Amino acid sequence: MTLMRGFVRVDEEGKIPIPKNIAREAGLKPGTIVELKITGASKAKNILLSRRESFR
Repeated sequence: MTLMRGFVRVDEEGKIPIPKNIAREAGLKPGTIVELKITGASKAKNILLSRRESFR
């Protein structure tokens, strides 16, 4: 189920800015640790971003 959605473009340095409305809803603030995972089969890959309390 999609609750919120946004589109961004990867910049020249390979960075992906997170839209303000998405960051606010996810509770992301400066210094927040996030985990990125690749999910899905070979051609249908998705990136999953999760807020974390620590690196463990």
